[in-house]
Amino acid sequence: MIPLLPLTALFARLVTKPPKISFAPSTPRIYDSCTLLEPEFNGEVGFLTFVSKPIVGYERLFPATLKSSSIPSLQVLVKLVPRSYSRDVHEYMAKNKLAPELYGYAELDGAPTAYVMGYFDPPTWQTLYQFFKSDTTTVDPTQLQEAVESILKTLDSKDFVHGDLRTNNIMIRTDVIEKCVDIKVIDFDWAGKAGEVCYPAERNTDIQWPGEAGAPILKNMIRKWSIRGWTNGYGRTMYLPV
Repeated sequence: MIPLLPLTALFARLVTKPPKISFAPSTPRIYDSCTLLEPEFNGEVGFLTFVSKPIVGYERLFPATLKSSSIPSLQVLVKLVPRSYSRDVHEYMAKNKLAPELYGYAELDGAPTAYVMGYFDPPTWQTLYQFFKSDTTTVDPTQLQEAVESILKTLDSKDFVHGDLRTNNIMIRTDVIEKCVDIKVIDFDWAGKAGEVCYPAERNTDIQWPGEAGAPILKNMIRKWSIRGWTNGYGRTMYLPV
């Protein structure tokens, strides 16, 4: 006869609820830490906690919190990059207040590299593409044009190119009271030194790119920025995509 106690214990195991999961579902929880980049951190390790699924429409962008012995808690964005990414250009633009802060990165064998950067809260921040579709009458078009041109001048000062400087890769925040515009560049996947970095072999064929797939990205390949009207949605000629 089988003893009753072991069967009871086995049944208890089967009906016991599983332990509560401490991470958000559908998040890349293999990235639980990162190497911090800022000089004051001196290679310190930061710890990541993902707070939600990827941002809608962006399957590789995840909101998270970053903590370390120097950082009590900071809301960040984690971007998973399966190919190349220019840390140099990103950090340079961030130092010039024209890109989100790049806090750290995590590299794992056989997985995309995770880049940990500043998070821009919507609706305070929006892409320039979204901005053009909204009510833009509170912003001086000349001021906006100068802000965008400052991005190009800053890139030029180091012979850098972004490679995909379209309206969906520029973030904008406007202050109606102060009447000022804050602007940041994102997505440095194709960025690098002009003439050295190349377009990827595969890209969106619906877009009329200024260079051939796999060819070097040169300065001033296309550079147009002219706001011709001031209506909801702008009549405008856009620059592409140096």
